Amino acid sequence: MDFLYLIKALGRRKWIIIFSLAIGVGGSLAFSLLRKKAYTSSAQYSTGLTQTQKVSLQLTEILDINQIDFRFNNVIETFKSPTVLGMLAYDLLLHDLMSPHPFRTLTEKQKKEKVYQEANLEKAKDILNQKLIALQVLSTYEPEEKKVWDLMNLYGYDETSLFKELTIERIQRSDYLNVSFTSENPELSAYTANMIGQKFQEFYNSLTNIRTKASIDKLDSLAKSKRKEIDTLRRRLEVYRAKIGTPNPGDAATAAMTGYQAEESQLTIQQALLNTLKSQLSTTIDQLATLNNAPVETAAANNNDEYLLLRRNNADLESQLAQKGGEDPVIQAKIDANNKKMQNLMRTSGGGTGGTAGLSTKSLAERKSDLQQKKLDLVAEIESTNQNIILYSKNVEEFKKTAFSGGGKEVMANAYENELTTAEADLAKYNNSLLNSQNLDVAPDFNFRQTLLGQPPIQPEPSHTILIVAISGLSMFFLSCLFIIILEFLDTSLRTSSIFQKETEIKVLTVVSKIDLQRKPLKECFELAGTNGLDKSTSTFIEHLRKLRYELESSGKKTILITSTRSQEGKSTIIEALAYTFSMSKKKVLLIDANFSNNTLTKKFSAKPTLEYFSLNGQDNAIDKIWGITTLTNIINTDIIGCNEGSYTPMEILPKNNLLMNLNKVAQHYDYILLEGAALNNHADSKELAKYVDGIVTVFSAKSSFGETDKESMRFLKDMGDKFIGTVLNNVDEDYLDL
Repeated sequence: MDFLYLIKALGRRKWIIIFSLAIGVGGSLAFSLLRKKAYTSSAQYSTGLTQTQKVSLQLTEILDINQIDFRFNNVIETFKSPTVLGMLAYDLLLHDLMSPHPFRTLTEKQKKEKVYQEANLEKAKDILNQKLIALQVLSTYEPEEKKVWDLMNLYGYDETSLFKELTIERIQRSDYLNVSFTSENPELSAYTANMIGQKFQEFYNSLTNIRTKASIDKLDSLAKSKRKEIDTLRRRLEVYRAKIGTPNPGDAATAAMTGYQAEESQLTIQQALLNTLKSQLSTTIDQLATLNNAPVETAAANNNDEYLLLRRNNADLESQLAQKGGEDPVIQAKIDANNKKMQNLMRTSGGGTGGTAGLSTKSLAERKSDLQQKKLDLVAEIESTNQNIILYSKNVEEFKKTAFSGGGKEVMANAYENELTTAEADLAKYNNSLLNSQNLDVAPDFNFRQTLLGQPPIQPEPSHTILIVAISGLSMFFLSCLFIIILEFLDTSLRTSSIFQKETEIKVLTVVSKIDLQRKPLKECFELAGTNGLDKSTSTFIEHLRKLRYELESSGKKTILITSTRSQEGKSTIIEALAYTFSMSKKKVLLIDANFSNNTLTKKFSAKPTLEYFSLNGQDNAIDKIWGITTLTNIINTDIIGCNEGSYTPMEILPKNNLLMNLNKVAQHYDYILLEGAALNNHADSKELAKYVDGIVTVFSAKSSFGETDKESMRFLKDMGDKFIGTVLNNVDEDYLDL
């Protein structure tokens, strides 16, 4: 839909737009003149929100822009809270009930209402005073309080009414709030702007005092807990200092490193000695095993066993003697006695036998005895060496801990001291906050002060009548235009030639403008053709018919069927108008009404219904018989053959050798023969008539839409090939003729 079409559509409905514009202007003007004057008073308050808090649970406080914005939003929402607005409403109602100069007085009509008649004013005053003292809102569930609430609404002091006229905003990048109130009474506006600050401060202080007490209790609890923590940290540091001993763990680490190195060296020596002793023990055990396999005498063997036992006993005694410093007479006497016995045993084993055998036995016994003693000595030394290794290893670990962890102990000691210092600093901050909180008489983080007193305004607020009227008028103008445009978009009718061609893709022979035939019949229109008595619309209509006449003459076809897809599209009017235009060009025309479903042409010209009865039956005088069935019309050079109206088709009603089958003979006496057929969508008449004519023309009304059934009918016409001449778009609004 192009822009020019929309302009034309708006122009056609200009009176609707003008009427809507007039309603908007008139309504807004009446509203501006009848509206009560409004007075606005403003008060200014300093919030103190940019100051730091006196009592805070945070040990460090940093105020940034976001925190300040959040606090301002909280303050503004508190101003708008039901409690603050309720306290303000109670105060205003009390003023009007008790003051000789109330802000608002009820009209006689309002005083006759049930709410006012049932209200007990004295009791209402008591209830309002109690609520103001307790900072409580009215309960609508209590019957008496519900009456007071209804009375407050009657005066217009309800929460919704007050909130609608109240404006609370922050002055950008400052510590101030502007509070404005608008009403019909300048004194009421000033009183409200000032009083709401007081009610806000009372309510806010009631909340923050509770919070301050809770904060003080919390601070006291935290301080006590911190003291216990400090005592615990101090005891832990003292115990740790006592444990590490030297006041300087670094000196202990240096000394321990020297001892660590010495003990590590001794440990290495002892481990090497242990390995040597184990090797010697293994060799001694192998030698004993070899000697045990050698043959010896039984007596010598017995003496040898006793000898070895005495020698082992002496070894034990010598060990005990060494532990006691080598000076023990008892142990020494036992050792000497054992030595004598050992000497006797040696002589005994040597005297029993003589010669080489005795010496061999003695040598073997002594050898085994020496090896046994050596084995015992080695086992003892290995055990002693193991004990030394354990002792040196333990000393190495102790010196290592002292040498390598002496710095760590100092770090731990410093960490304990730092924790203690931090805890003592926290306790000092808690004590400072508690000290500051003792003398607080206002909200700890909010110093609310009124810096500008609201005054009763002298002049009312500007009415802005011209602006309101202009906005209302323009709004109605644009809304009406928008409504018309929406209707045009929703309209599916074939309004213009361009829309028709876009929908159907069919050649348009001409568009025929809309004409009021009730006011001026076609006969009068064409009788005045060529004179100065024609108006513009009639002249345009005739010119469009002339264009259609030219298209038909250019087609070269003489017998033409004029039909439509739907009924009541204007076929009969187009045929009659064509007859007039052909008559103006001195053409002789025959009209045949073949629309059996609606024989409008027959009725229009009072024609004889002879079409169904005509038949040549092989007669030679065909033209004479045709003259007998035609009827003269009031159009010059135009005849008509009528038909009866009925529910049948041409194939069903027309006889053999009927008139349509002899149109070629009739066409010899006429310049053009125009047939009217029934609508294609509902009847088959036009499809049956199509075979008798040279050309077909369809008529569409611009008020109709193009549906699926129309598409099927148009496919039939396109299948007729060159026989289908084109279509006529009828009943087009004059404003859309050029689109």
